[in-house]
Amino acid sequence: MARHRPARRMSAALLVAFTTYLAVDTIFFSSPSSLTEELSSSLRRELSNSLTTEDDPQHNSRGLIVYEECTVQPIHLPDHPIVPVYAASYPGSGAQMTHYLYEALTGIPASDCYVARGDDHLFITLKTHYPAKSDNVRGAEEMDRAILHLRNPLNAFPSYASFKFEVHNGLPDHTVHAPAKYWMEWRNENFEEELKNWVNHLEYWVDNYDNVQDKRIVISYENLIHEEAGPEETAFIAQFLGEGKGVTTVSPEAIPCVWDKVVNYKKFQGRKLLTDFLAHDNEWIENNKDKARSLIETYSEEIDGAVARKLLPTCCDSPAYPQASHRKGPHDRYTYTEQQLQTMINELIMTKERYMSKNTEDRLERILSLYVEELEEEMKQASRR
Repeated sequence: MARHRPARRMSAALLVAFTTYLAVDTIFFSSPSSLTEELSSSLRRELSNSLTTEDDPQHNSRGLIVYEECTVQPIHLPDHPIVPVYAASYPGSGAQMTHYLYEALTGIPASDCYVARGDDHLFITLKTHYPAKSDNVRGAEEMDRAILHLRNPLNAFPSYASFKFEVHNGLPDHTVHAPAKYWMEWRNENFEEELKNWVNHLEYWVDNYDNVQDKRIVISYENLIHEEAGPEETAFIAQFLGEGKGVTTVSPEAIPCVWDKVVNYKKFQGRKLLTDFLAHDNEWIENNKDKARSLIETYSEEIDGAVARKLLPTCCDSPAYPQASHRKGPHDRYTYTEQQLQTMINELIMTKERYMSKNTEDRLERILSLYVEELEEEMKQASRR
């Protein structure tokens, strides 16, 4: 393990590079050849360089373990053709975070089933939500290994709903938590179907890719973002990726630091409440004034008066616009009915029991057991509301 030492500065350059790279990676990587374009290459280099930074005394205020400095290697095309690994997850499980982690561990670009093929032989992983979504990797005849990335449906569903809210309203990806009103409508319309999709997704990858023959591993979002379990989960991933022909991963000593720079930092760059987004993203508002006004009117109960007044000067004499101190955070707003919680508990218990009989899925069983415990705790809280 790396030694603890004073924290380093997460510079403004890192924020700019990370945000810009994220946009380029999502929008412009429409074909393998675009990986060699000068713009995307320079952005990847800027990201990698900015991850080796000065000490930052404010980093300690996050209350996190601080790891020794490390250099996240620049992303480059592989020297030899490689067979990518399926990066399989239900939507809303944090696949974007692991996308960057897979790249940082290997130095090889990751991609997804929408813009790349398995027989391109250029990518360390290809993200897919199949069969929760219909699209799967093309040119995948050689691909026989998978990382199944799980997240408790208790939290994956609200994250997926937020993504749908962003798409529906033309908001940048991973910027805004869906308002409670939108969540309740989405939940009631989609809960049963999405729970079925979550279970079917898990069963497809577990049943078709054998962990005994080292063709599949199971990881969890919860372990990855955990301060103590996160570096261990990352080491588990690195070992699996490193078993691919032509793939070299970072040294074991560097893994805790890589985790800290990619996952631990990413946790603090997530979505905002809608009112906070509208308060600070002046560029988006300038380009989408009608949409911003519509959002303020539709979700007035979640918009601070001072924020609403920017676009609707006469709006705020009404008590519909609360003060910031009375707003709830996202975790307080994304609730379920007791019946829905019990349905999730029952489905996860049945899924766990199905694989217990194989005696080869200890890791999966532990993850599902923790999910059931979390759901049971949520059930207790729901009964007290």
